[in-house]
Amino acid sequence: MSAPRASLRTAGTAAELARAVAAGLAEAGSGTVFGVPGGGNNLELVGAAEAAGLRFVLAHGEGAAAIMAATYAELTGVPSACVVTRGPGAASVVNGVAHALLDRQPLLVVTDTVGAADRVRISHQQLDQPALLGGVTKWSAVLGGDCPEETVRTALAVARQPRPGPVHLDFDPGASGPAPAPPAPLPSSGDMAAAAALLARAHRPVLLAGVGARPFEAALRALVRGTQVPVLMTYKAKGVVPDSWPNAAGLLTGATAEAGVLRAADLIVAVGVDAVELIPNPWPYPAAVLSLGEWPEDHPYFEPACELVGETGARLGELAAHLREDWPEESGRMARLEVAARLERAGAESPSGGASPYEVVEGARRGAPPGSPATVDAGAHMLVAMPLWDAEAPGELLVSSGLATMGFALPAAIASALAAPGRRTVCLTGDGGLEMQLAELETAVRLRLPITVVVFNDSTLSLIAIKQRPQGHGGAGAVRYRDSDFAAIAAGFGMEAVHAAGGAEVTAAVQRSMGASGPLLVDVRVDPSSYPQILDAIRGAR
Repeated sequence: MSAPRASLRTAGTAAELARAVAAGLAEAGSGTVFGVPGGGNNLELVGAAEAAGLRFVLAHGEGAAAIMAATYAELTGVPSACVVTRGPGAASVVNGVAHALLDRQPLLVVTDTVGAADRVRISHQQLDQPALLGGVTKWSAVLGGDCPEETVRTALAVARQPRPGPVHLDFDPGASGPAPAPPAPLPSSGDMAAAAALLARAHRPVLLAGVGARPFEAALRALVRGTQVPVLMTYKAKGVVPDSWPNAAGLLTGATAEAGVLRAADLIVAVGVDAVELIPNPWPYPAAVLSLGEWPEDHPYFEPACELVGETGARLGELAAHLREDWPEESGRMARLEVAARLERAGAESPSGGASPYEVVEGARRGAPPGSPATVDAGAHMLVAMPLWDAEAPGELLVSSGLATMGFALPAAIASALAAPGRRTVCLTGDGGLEMQLAELETAVRLRLPITVVVFNDSTLSLIAIKQRPQGHGGAGAVRYRDSDFAAIAAGFGMEAVHAAGGAEVTAAVQRSMGASGPLLVDVRVDPSSYPQILDAIRGAR
């Protein structure tokens, strides 16, 4: 009798590999798997996850599923997984995986594949998926018959280790051979005595908190509590120091808004700052930079006078003894309030009769209780939402910062609602970003998630329109869409929806949604005419 073909053994082996993935995720503390499965091995993995007590969340798009999983991982602090099918599923997931890479989120991406034993006879849906995903992941391996448990544990460890990010496993039960060597963990380095001396000589230090500061929230707060040291936070670090504290000086984006504080500093202490978050303006500030983080900054955005890599929490504690400062009282708070006043002046008027972006954000903020988490999509409305939505803790304001992808806010809101089921998440999205993810409204309805979607509806790619005008690239039609009634679209998915004409109506709608058991959409006709002034208030000439 001839030996059985590899394909006859696939089902049993696939089940074993699926159990290895599910067990590894459960061991790591991940409670939820997201995805859009195809047939075959994907279904084995979904079944194994549910058997291991993991929740499976079915999305409509693979990119959206990856954003959900990456955001869930950011909020829970443990890797989450995204499961997609081979070929089109792998191709479609790339944008969400790229988001996880540049936003430093630990994500496991598992793709079905045309097995090694079948590639000589099957070309349908066959892609080199490790090559396709290799540019947007930290590590890629084939999950085959050799030591699958070890491969899964290695993948999850690589996803977590600094700098955190996505890893990829190609699910092929017929494959054999060892996985490639993972990247080595980064060693600690730096001259602590030199760092202490820099801090001891400073009279007006400014602290910058970036994406890498989030795990060290307690140490960072302890360092500045009771002082007047201003703290500027990147989008991903918003809430590391509460906005209610006098230290909170606003946002660090590489723009104009933070320039006054940084010019007044005689030392800049950058904690977990990653240049991926900053817009590409030059770094003009003369003060020396002391950098601390779990991974080195390999982009020459600024040149640290001293860089400490690793042991960030402990080193912050040691440096506290050397901190001296003579900042005027509430310097940080005054800087933040000055930016808010600039935005109010820039965004208060709406000559066409629609709501100004400023009043939409203010209306939503008034309608939501303090501590309500929010997600913000890429686009012009982000320039208003990020400074004005107060956050008291990391995770209360979520945005795609490193990749800055449109279509982020709704999938992220779904992940936020799943990660913090006791709180309602407010999703602030432009019409263009929402249209990219409309089908996920059904996901929110199906799961009866407490999400309030506020749509800045101006039928325009407003941020691109601003950039288009000075160069005269194309007419207005190049960045405009037909008008859409998102309240009607949401109702078609079974979602409660209302129109709002101004800030007061936005406040009333958001307040009303707080008592609802499921999602609600607020469709706001926005006048985009104030966006150029808003952009100038934040990013204008320094």
